[in-house]
Amino acid sequence: MDQLDMEILGCLQENARLSASKISRKVNLSISSVLERIHRMEEQGVIQRYTAIVDQTKLGRPLMMLMGVSMASPQFYERFEEKIKAEPDVICCEYLTGNMDYLLRVTAQSHQHLQDLHHRIAMMEGVASITSYYVLKSVKDE
Repeated sequence: MDQLDMEILGCLQENARLSASKISRKVNLSISSVLERIHRMEEQGVIQRYTAIVDQTKLGRPLMMLMGVSMASPQFYERFEEKIKAEPDVICCEYLTGNMDYLLRVTAQSHQHLQDLHHRIAMMEGVASITSYYVLKSVKDE
């Protein structure tokens, strides 16, 4: 990875639909070189996938909460992760070090929806405690 690769990545992170010709103009490199570098980064796993960033409020899910989940024992981790992957209201799940085992980002339509989700997660086997944080505003989300 060199500086040109980083610049190409920056362009794709800003807009993954940007054409190779537009990227080539931004980084001052030929289109074929840009495509070659992108393909190499895909093969190496630097670029793992292309995705859309969705405005949850436009989907009728204006409420966001972060939930720190502590498990009773590591024996419950695998089953918990399977259930969380199947939970449509959880948009991100991170396994952590420190005082909690997982940090979840969840979205909801209403406070009742958040309460129901909180209850479902709290009732999952092995969940010892949940610490919740209501998100007031996302400052940076990349």
